[in-house]
Amino acid sequence: MHKLPPTSLYRLQMLAETGPRFYQVSVYMRRLETLGLVAATGRTDPSADSVEYRITDAGQADLKERYGTAAPSGKPVEP
Repeated sequence: MHKLPPTSLYRLQMLAETGPRFYQVSVYMRRLETLGLVAATGRTDPSADSVEYRITDAGQADLKERYGTAAPSGKPVEP
């Protein structure tokens, strides 16, 4: 389990609950991608300068280790 800021945990949780989503490329998303917790799908939205990401199996495992389930619905993300 990696030490992640609340923003990264929230994004990881949202990807687990809703499926692939578009996010602007940021340090938070690059860190998640570098750790192998998310992966870019290859789709982009040039008008919003964003890339679509999906959660990986490693990301699901990280959430499961943290919360006991892969997608803790309705539970606020805490560091």
